Amino acid sequence: MDVEIDRQAVMEWLAKTRPRAVLLQGPLGLRRFLESLAEEIYRIGVQPFISSSPTWGGCDLAIEEAKRLGAQAIIHLGHAPFLSNSELPVLYIEARYRDYKPLRSLLEKISEELSGYKSIGLGMSVQWLNHLDQFAADLESLGFKVHVGAPSGHLAHRGQVLGCDYSTLKSIEGDVDCFLVVGSVFHALGIALISVNPTLAVDPLGGGVKWVTERARQVLSTRYGLIEKARKARKIGIIVSRKPGQMMLGLANRLKTLLEAAGYFAHILITDEVVSEELADFSFDAYVNTACPRLSIEDQARFGKPLLLPSEVMVMLGKLSWEELVEGGILFSLDAEETLRWSRRILRPLVKIFKRL
Repeated sequence: MDVEIDRQAVMEWLAKTRPRAVLLQGPLGLRRFLESLAEEIYRIGVQPFISSSPTWGGCDLAIEEAKRLGAQAIIHLGHAPFLSNSELPVLYIEARYRDYKPLRSLLEKISEELSGYKSIGLGMSVQWLNHLDQFAADLESLGFKVHVGAPSGHLAHRGQVLGCDYSTLKSIEGDVDCFLVVGSVFHALGIALISVNPTLAVDPLGGGVKWVTERARQVLSTRYGLIEKARKARKIGIIVSRKPGQMMLGLANRLKTLLEAAGYFAHILITDEVVSEELADFSFDAYVNTACPRLSIEDQARFGKPLLLPSEVMVMLGKLSWEELVEGGILFSLDAEETLRWSRRILRPLVKIFKRL
């Protein structure tokens, strides 16, 4: 699939920032574009380094890697702007799909699946946002009323969704009958977990159009079982990520205090990548994940032990009911009050809960 990369914007930013060396990073599937970009950067007298380390989103900036290399800036390919401030200058270069045909070819199937619904809340991963207006117009020509939410939190664009941020969709939740998310089942499942509205996933590259509401119910049922299992734990490890957009040390310290007050033995674990094999050597009975919240959803089966989200810990401790968590749509919420690295977060209700403790 051909993607659009604004190379002129790269050159203009480098001319303005004037680094002697720059680190290029991007996710799997886009790294081949880093090679040609590095060649162009080298020709203008800037030393390019290409990171082969994994990067999972705009929150995952290779700051320490760049500093060790002596790079004065980072070019991050494939994700929309996420952090408003960082230790080094960062240019986010979004990779947008040029071709609308894969999405347009699914319109008939989408229309069939949406039969019975009138008002649609539309969200897209950043790669498809070039086609947001055209797709919305095509849906309306089929008789649907399409709503697109304004950006807030960590979202840079109207209609954009992230795996951890669905504020564009939550802002229009009461105005629509269902959600339609273009990108992948991964993105659609996220909003289905924090909303009562039915959610249709559209994956133009895989050709898939499917409802994810039932899958979300199954995930939530599993999450409740893990909370009950974690209640019986004695030792709990609280995971903190070193990634610039995920480091929630203030939240981890607060959770440690709450867990110890409830009689649990708790330690804070620092890591860059949350990997099940790296945790296997510990004797903890359960873990709390303050890093990427989707790890607890997508990768829980690999850990063997509960990998609770902060909101789920509040349920475990009796500070929040399961019904409040589910009906309030705060599964992914984190305590922004004590977080130094993030000044904003997708959902605020849990902050109020912490303040009442």
